[in-house]
Amino acid sequence: MQSAKILTRRIKFWRHISGAYITRYRFWIVTIVLLSFLTFITVSQFWHKISRHNLVSIGFVGSYNLESLPTEVLSLATQSLIRSDKMGNPVAALASHWTVADDGKTYVIFLKDNLKWHDETPVDAKDISIAISGVNITALNNKALEFKLPNPISSFPLALDKPVFKAKSFYGTGVFRIVDIDQKENIVKKISLVSKDKSLPRVDIKFYQSQDQATEALKIGEIKTARVTNAKDLQNWPNLNVEKYVDNLEIITIFYNTSDPLLASKDFRQALGYSINRSEFDGILATSPLSPDSWAYNDSAKRYEYNPGKAKGLLTKTEGGSNKIALSVSPGLEQVAESIKKDWESVGIETVLKKEKTVPSDFQVLLAVNKLSADPDQYGLWHSTQKDTNITGYKNVKIDKLLEDARNTQDQDKRKEYYFDFQKFLTEDAPAAFLYHPYRYKISYGNISSILERLPQY
Repeated sequence: MQSAKILTRRIKFWRHISGAYITRYRFWIVTIVLLSFLTFITVSQFWHKISRHNLVSIGFVGSYNLESLPTEVLSLATQSLIRSDKMGNPVAALASHWTVADDGKTYVIFLKDNLKWHDETPVDAKDISIAISGVNITALNNKALEFKLPNPISSFPLALDKPVFKAKSFYGTGVFRIVDIDQKENIVKKISLVSKDKSLPRVDIKFYQSQDQATEALKIGEIKTARVTNAKDLQNWPNLNVEKYVDNLEIITIFYNTSDPLLASKDFRQALGYSINRSEFDGILATSPLSPDSWAYNDSAKRYEYNPGKAKGLLTKTEGGSNKIALSVSPGLEQVAESIKKDWESVGIETVLKKEKTVPSDFQVLLAVNKLSADPDQYGLWHSTQKDTNITGYKNVKIDKLLEDARNTQDQDKRKEYYFDFQKFLTEDAPAAFLYHPYRYKISYGNISSILERLPQY
């Protein structure tokens, strides 16, 4: 009983003291509580604003300046006038439709309605700046762009699959807006983007000179996702997801210098093709210079399945002399080159490997990645007049005519016939060996998978 009275007196004492304290310092107490509340709200909003579920850093391999940045890299920030579907057909993007004159030299591209730049101004044809060599470009009005070509090119619409920005700015039409571009000696190192959609993260796009640099950046967490050519070192890396896919718009290709006395022989070139064992290559075997997804792909083109006996038979038909060749190798294909060297030497062809940093101006045989356009037009690579891009020096009147006819007609069925014959005759003549479409690997940290799913077009 006594202890209860003591407790009651203590409670009354502290209540009295507390009330007196609050009465005396109520201004400061209210001020501190209010400031604490405001600080909490401010910090919460600021943290949400700067993090927006944090920052996603995306890695790309390649060296680009502002003019050469590909559509793929900038797909978050803007669209192109026209894009391609999986089969290589042109599809409207910012364009609603287009027309082509009967002579095939004039294209008019019409814009969709209600398009806006990131600064909320309407997209006007006069604001669109596109540079295409040899093409005269005129804004007919605010909704139409005219392109006048010196010669008819039926594949021209896909030349417009390039990023579109408002003139003299980086205001685009995408979900994300470019807020900063970091350059060094005119080479883009990083692009920073933000979105009006507060649920989306900030995005940094970082560029690396080599696949090895991008792989190391993934390992140390400098980037959270990237597409690389080899994932062997990353397959068992903690918290990394590896997604394998085939890149049908790339072909690992052996280009032959057809001006070389030894390689001028079709029999010798075919022998080289038959002597290569392609079963261990990291990809899907190629049989044509076109993507198997293309509407113009010819599945019946000549195949060079591994047949060392047939290769030796063809070699006996070639003129006598040295069967020694130099194989120039592009970066990243060294292991493939070693395999080819082994195969060629097994049929009696001495092979010397030469590592190259870029495409050499002069070579005997070149192993490289052949990047395909979505359209089947390969005029630049195989037409005899194209001295700068026809790296094999290949000359064939029949091939020239097929490439010219395919360019000059708008009728896709006719174009398909021409390209079917083009593939048939080119693979028979074998100025190059089309080895395989490589696997590529999309590497992402597992803890950002839900964020990546919300990024449009990624």
